Amino acid sequence: MKESQIPESGNGLFTAIPIFKDEVISIFKGKILSNMEAEHRTAKGKDSYFINLPDGTIMDSMTVKCFAKYANDAMGFTKTIHKNNSKISLDVNGKVCVVATKKIPVGAEIFCGYGKGYWKNSKLSSLM
Repeated sequence: MKESQIPESGNGLFTAIPIFKDEVISIFKGKILSNMEAEHRTAKGKDSYFINLPDGTIMDSMTVKCFAKYANDAMGFTKTIHKNNSKISLDVNGKVCVVATKKIPVGAEIFCGYGKGYWKNSKLSSLM
């Protein structure tokens, strides 16, 4: 983990070993939130590390040790030359994780798409 190559994105996730296509890079960890708690944190702008789980609940990775939360989306608000090289998916145990979509060399930053819903909600909350 070090500063992302995407300007104003904070920290990024970088690999110390070669990663192969379809390999799980990291698993998301965090606290499962009630709808009320998620809305409260969103209103305070503390929703940067939210993950929507398949069952509709929200997990917040902000205060837990979790490498997956540092994978930035190369297709977000900031225009960049970088491309996403991974995706958010489920592993064989049903855990939310970051999975490589192509071979990723040593030292490369891990980028994964957050989805249109994330950026739509992020844009709306920044306008409030």
